[in-house]
Amino acid sequence: MKRLLPFSFILGLALSSGCSQPETTDAHAAHHAPEQAIQALPAAELGDMSLYQLESEWQTEENETIQLADLQGKVQLVAMMYTSCTYTCPRIVADLKRIEAGIDKYKNEVGIVLVTMDPANDTPEKLQEFALENKLDPNRWQLLTSNDESIQELAVLLNMKYKKSPNGDIAHSNIISVLSAQGEIIYQQEGLGRDPDETVKSIEAQLQSM
Repeated sequence: MKRLLPFSFILGLALSSGCSQPETTDAHAAHHAPEQAIQALPAAELGDMSLYQLESEWQTEENETIQLADLQGKVQLVAMMYTSCTYTCPRIVADLKRIEAGIDKYKNEVGIVLVTMDPANDTPEKLQEFALENKLDPNRWQLLTSNDESIQELAVLLNMKYKKSPNGDIAHSNIISVLSAQGEIIYQQEGLGRDPDETVKSIEAQLQSM
């Protein structure tokens, strides 16, 4: 991605744009720890567009505290979901598994991160239970939670729109983002049940350029 503006300025513009409102195109939307980083780069080398410049703290499904910068060094697939979702989020996980199958030979070079939109209910223990139920490989998958402000901040930068309803459901868009080893968005797969071929190609191209 081109480095055009300071990261803090870009974030300020995004937060002021009101993009926390959900997309309404999905009729069903309302129903609803990787291996050690390889050749991690120092923070000084992160570009202006890197999500790893965020200083927020996150808890993993193993109740470890990390910062997003700890993910650098690998290509990462990132998606947002919540564990009590019964329709859309399981399909997001299924889409991620399809991508995972397409990049199996790169299993040591690509991580997969799920970020909850429901921190009040999705404790680290709940996230670990979800990972076990869905047979997510702990060597590749990592599940994260944080406070509402940090989650919304990340969602804005991922162009991920969501809104909680009084009954606990969360209406949200469905996006899988591919991050470079330096935390910059290089590709986004939008929608559910999409052919993963283009996403796989973007990952392979990024790995070949490293």
